[in-house]
Amino acid sequence: MKRDTLDWALREFVRFLVRPRGFEGRIAQGCVPILVALLGWDWFVKFAAPDGNSFEMGSANTIPGWIQLPLVVLFSTIFACCMLISWRRLVRDNELRNRKKVIVIEGRGLREDDGSPLSEAVPADIVGNRIGVLLDLRQRRDGVVVDPEELLPDVDSVRRQVQQYAKTSDRRDVTVVYGGLTPVPFTFLSGVTFDDEGQIIVMDWDRNREAWRGLDSPDDGQRFEVDGLEAANYAKEVVVAVSSSYLVRGENIATTFNHPVVRLTMPNLTSSHWSQAKQNALAEQLFEVAKLLDARGVTTIHLLLAGQNSVVFNLGRRYDKRNLPSLIVYQYESAGEKTYPWGIKMPVGGERIPSIIWT
Repeated sequence: MKRDTLDWALREFVRFLVRPRGFEGRIAQGCVPILVALLGWDWFVKFAAPDGNSFEMGSANTIPGWIQLPLVVLFSTIFACCMLISWRRLVRDNELRNRKKVIVIEGRGLREDDGSPLSEAVPADIVGNRIGVLLDLRQRRDGVVVDPEELLPDVDSVRRQVQQYAKTSDRRDVTVVYGGLTPVPFTFLSGVTFDDEGQIIVMDWDRNREAWRGLDSPDDGQRFEVDGLEAANYAKEVVVAVSSSYLVRGENIATTFNHPVVRLTMPNLTSSHWSQAKQNALAEQLFEVAKLLDARGVTTIHLLLAGQNSVVFNLGRRYDKRNLPSLIVYQYESAGEKTYPWGIKMPVGGERIPSIIWT
């Protein structure tokens, strides 16, 4: 109990030191050197000497007293007012933090180690009590999904858990943060599932930094190059291959599918995707392609994705649940005879619940 108290006190002290400072903090910092200059750098103390001289303390400051005293009073008053405003701001921020909730959804499914928790990486400017919600899709096989069917209820269970936390607060006081390392079909399903939870702040794992980070980079302007729409005419089923970070290779598609292929390919597969604006634009492109395919009579889209987790999640959030064709998102397995052995049929286009499709 004592250790928990000390840990809490240390966290609160660190939070106080790194808190965002308002204008009053800068003004108070400016008052300090002015007061030091007014009071004098050369304070001296004289103690009683053997000859009987008394204790004496003072300053050799050359500023006249009739100027010095009013200025000291003025800047001391300003300093005290700034400290009072800073204290009131701190109290108000604490009250706001206690009222607000930050629901942090962390998906784990590719590695058995726990790694660095996402909730600890949420930026301090997102105010509120952190509530961690773990979407654990691991099946004790590092990087391999053994039985995808038994994992489907977990996604909906986490959705209900998030809704339960949000019900007890005003919706304006609830912020949802998502980040994960899960298989592509479940990441896309998470995007489809959590789309109704309002605005979601998406984070991702940066392999170079070995840390979580937000989508905070500028948009480099690169977009998908779309190819193969003409081949989709008169077809009921179409493969849509989205190459974001890696290329979806034609020979791998051929091991599993015999449908027309529409490609959405980044011109530079090494371009940065750490931009929310860019990911929104890429998701809009997929949405527009799906609308065009629907207009051409396509009833089922077989979606193959090669991209980082945040890209896949945001693509799932943008897919229209009611007005677009039926959608199956597939898992890539390089070692099998079929490189796309199974997929998840998404709860869109009239499907109420997701299901596993084996190829």
